[in-house]
Amino acid sequence: MRIAIALVTLLVAASAHAAKLPPPMKFNLVTAQCNALPPAVPGPCSTSFKFTGGQVVMKAQKQPGPTCPKTGQPTETPGGSLVLKGVTKDGASFSGSLPAQASLKTTFGSDPNGNCELRGTQVPNLSSLQGTLTCKNGTCKGIVYPIACLPAQCADTPVVSELGSVEVNGASFGPFLVLDDAGKPLATPGTFLVPSSEP
Repeated sequence: MRIAIALVTLLVAASAHAAKLPPPMKFNLVTAQCNALPPAVPGPCSTSFKFTGGQVVMKAQKQPGPTCPKTGQPTETPGGSLVLKGVTKDGASFSGSLPAQASLKTTFGSDPNGNCELRGTQVPNLSSLQGTLTCKNGTCKGIVYPIACLPAQCADTPVVSELGSVEVNGASFGPFLVLDDAGKPLATPGTFLVPSSEP
């Protein structure tokens, strides 16, 4: 139960005493690459999907937000937003939905009054945020939410979440990963170097 509850924590969460949240973190999305058995060479994991660009914006949280005080539902505290543009499937603009997730390593600090059951623990790299991108004519947008709410008695406990990696079929991606409609890795944060001529 402790691990399931711990997965809720978002991003680099601010402590209850923080006066100001840090600015959002932004990551460009690139085509997820998979290894191949020789003589084949590594390349895109999803061969039927392509996209021209994308971005993830992660949002820091301030207590008591992650405890979901208004509704008790994780949708109270979005963990990040994702956008993919120019999405095609087999050459045609894609409309439909694509699943997305993020993995984080979360550490709970000491609790001043000792009633947070997660105090002094660290949860290893596990899926923490999930959501769906809705796509229309090649433009996909979506939000990822924590998989559960933080217990209310942990609102006064400092929490730090570090970027992890999403594991799919023995390969690592991430910390965010968008899958295609067949469940193959499609997009993940990274950078792309445009080739030029040799000197």
